[in-house]
Amino acid sequence: MLKILTNNRLFFVLFLFWVISGALLQLLFTPTQLIFWVNEHHNGFLDVFFYYVTLLGEDTIWLGLLLGLAFEHCVRQSKKTFEMKSLLLVWLAKVVVSISLKNVFNRPRPLEVYEHLGRKIHLVEGVTIYRWQSFPSGHTLTAFALAAFVLLYSKQKSAAIFALLIAILVGYSRMYLFQHFPIDVFTGGILGVSVCVFIAFFRK
Repeated sequence: MLKILTNNRLFFVLFLFWVISGALLQLLFTPTQLIFWVNEHHNGFLDVFFYYVTLLGEDTIWLGLLLGLAFEHCVRQSKKTFEMKSLLLVWLAKVVVSISLKNVFNRPRPLEVYEHLGRKIHLVEGVTIYRWQSFPSGHTLTAFALAAFVLLYSKQKSAAIFALLIAILVGYSRMYLFQHFPIDVFTGGILGVSVCVFIAFFRK
């Protein structure tokens, strides 16, 4: 485990900075203050931007990766079996973790909590707003798990850093779109990376 961390120092330093920042913000401010700060800072460009960014936290990305690895394995005769199996394991693990926690806690989402309290809420047109199973954020968990997978199973560390930045944006998008509380995003990010690192550790 230590080797995984030290060999990918920059990625985990950035991730740790994100974790510490998120923890401090949640200690200093209430969930209501944080979610409405995000919600109040909106404009037309950001509406469109985060509408599409949040899609990067969906499972279609995993399907694309799997198809890409299968193409290299079958057509180019390259040895991608290990990566394909690892990808499937990480995907299955993150699905089980996400669905299990959502059903165990079944926490209300922001709209369910604040809809009738008289506060102005900005909603992005075309986005379906869910009301329950808020914890953790599945999109965030998926995006961070994907970033960790790119880091641990490819030699392109710059691609992993880029994927991590995308994951952070996906997490922010879930609050911007009023789909999740900060704690949902925070926990989803930690779980996403942890699931991937755990599987990588036992697959070595």
